[in-house]
Amino acid sequence: MSQTPAKRREQIVAWLREDQWLRIDELAQRLDVSVMTVHRDLAALADAGLVEKVHGGVRLPDPNLVTTETCSLCQMPVKRRLHFVITTRQNEVIRACCPHCGLLLLHGRPDVATALIRDFIYGRILNVYQAYFVVESRIAVCCQPSVLAFASQTDAADFQHGFGGQVMQLGQVYDFLSHSHHIHT
Repeated sequence: MSQTPAKRREQIVAWLREDQWLRIDELAQRLDVSVMTVHRDLAALADAGLVEKVHGGVRLPDPNLVTTETCSLCQMPVKRRLHFVITTRQNEVIRACCPHCGLLLLHGRPDVATALIRDFIYGRILNVYQAYFVVESRIAVCCQPSVLAFASQTDAADFQHGFGGQVMQLGQVYDFLSHSHHIHT
């Protein structure tokens, strides 16, 4: 199963969403890589705040905890529930406190290897490029305008029905932020 480090790391996170906790030797077997490769992948994921290494294994961190990291854009504390992580091809990790700041940091970057975000309802880790967003809802949990991420269009629409805002995909959010002068093109 020859995969890139980014693909392996996304797969590890996907498996953790299903199993909550995995052993390192089990991950090495599933991925058909060495234990040392798994350790390197887990170190990168842990540095990004996406997993928590525990004795002999790994688990997802509590999404309600506030991390000690600060947002690369606005310097606010990063809350795990809204955590947005960009990893560049050079393995630089860029953290944002919320989808609003994360999207501003992501926009126009040609060096992105992965961009991951948490689903607002379930706390699952999502690929930013596949997420749906609710912009300007009545729920303002961090920076303005409020941008919240969802795994499905149905969840985003249900949230919008209860709390207002507009359901958008990534390109639409970029357009909205550029028209509201948050992104300079």
